[in-house]
Amino acid sequence: MIYIVYVPVAGLQILCIYMIYIVYVPVAGLQILYTLLQNVTQEEAAAQSFYQTYFCDILQHIFSVVTDTSHTAGLTMHASILTYMFNLVEEGKINTQLNPSNPGNNQVFIQEYVANLLKTAFPHLQDAQVKVFVTGLFSLNQDIAAFKEHLRDFLVQIKEFAGEDTTDLFLEEREASLRQAQEEKHKLQMSVPGILNPHEIPEEMCD
Repeated sequence: MIYIVYVPVAGLQILCIYMIYIVYVPVAGLQILYTLLQNVTQEEAAAQSFYQTYFCDILQHIFSVVTDTSHTAGLTMHASILTYMFNLVEEGKINTQLNPSNPGNNQVFIQEYVANLLKTAFPHLQDAQVKVFVTGLFSLNQDIAAFKEHLRDFLVQIKEFAGEDTTDLFLEEREASLRQAQEEKHKLQMSVPGILNPHEIPEEMCD
């Protein structure tokens, strides 16, 4: 899904494209979105209008993708984006009212907004489950690793209720572990003459 947003900055129109999810390169799309959010923060004049118009929509789409059990990629990137967005709210960097129809505390509104999204999407969840999850979104927003685990725990609850396999939620860690093991194996092989073919040895090691 691609959105095209025109953000006025210093009297000019700057074209901003952010991607919530791209079928073939979801992580790249999330990185673009993350970068855009960081750039918007630097433009105070445009930022508040942007937040009022798009903040809740972005949040809704992020949760729609991350809780879709058919998608498992990019959990770390999702966590990075969500912690950034919740920090913006908690630290008061969003001065405009995110709910103009009923002005109030933005943090309280976002907590209620996310809770309602989840209750609507997953009516089988208990109120206590949703409350604990939403509370954690703000309590853990300074620690991406802890936030990611909190997010994954919630996704496990969703998948287990649906009777689905939860092992795919740990693919990122498994892939990283395998990459590290392969790198260590390669280093060990390079240290023993004759194990690797000459073309597998970096040029600087051949001098």
